[in-house]
Amino acid sequence: MKLRESLKDNRRKVAVTALIAGAALIFLVAFFVPLNNAPAKNSSETGFNRADLMFMNMMIIHHDQAIEMAELAPNRTDNENILELSRNISEAQRAENEQMAEWLRELGYQRPVRGHRMAGMASQEEMQRLKNSSGRGFDRLFSELMIRHHRGGIQMAQAFSRRGSYPELIQMEKQMIEAQQKEIQLMQEWQQNWN
Repeated sequence: MKLRESLKDNRRKVAVTALIAGAALIFLVAFFVPLNNAPAKNSSETGFNRADLMFMNMMIIHHDQAIEMAELAPNRTDNENILELSRNISEAQRAENEQMAEWLRELGYQRPVRGHRMAGMASQEEMQRLKNSSGRGFDRLFSELMIRHHRGGIQMAQAFSRRGSYPELIQMEKQMIEAQQKEIQLMQEWQQNWN
């Protein structure tokens, strides 16, 4: 009997040890394996932390959709407000993406080209509806989708600016928040005038 109990105790100890080791391995993989399967420089050498890397990988994809939406405008509306806003969004977010992609390259990562939907992003069906619309219908749908898109981007930038460590990226996040809040306000004013 004592031998059986001793074997059971040993099995329990082995199982608990295996569980702890497995949890430790998951922790190490989650926090220390580089994104994009590329070699990364030590964050203490570069000033970037994991939150900075996550933000850049996510926001580049988020910006890509806003740029795609903005570039639909010239062929679908003659509303000068929407056209000017679209140009501003495309130019600003392209410049931000280029800078973030450059930082990622310097750290040994590739520019992300696709990812899952994030806060505020339009679905494929919504994007198709936008592509199929024109005139005032385009203006209304564009402003509705872009307001939601901007709100999602603002939430992401606010969350990561508190967790990030790279000063230039934190400054970029603050500029994103400020610019997108102003653009939301503009679009909301236009919507009220359209009603």
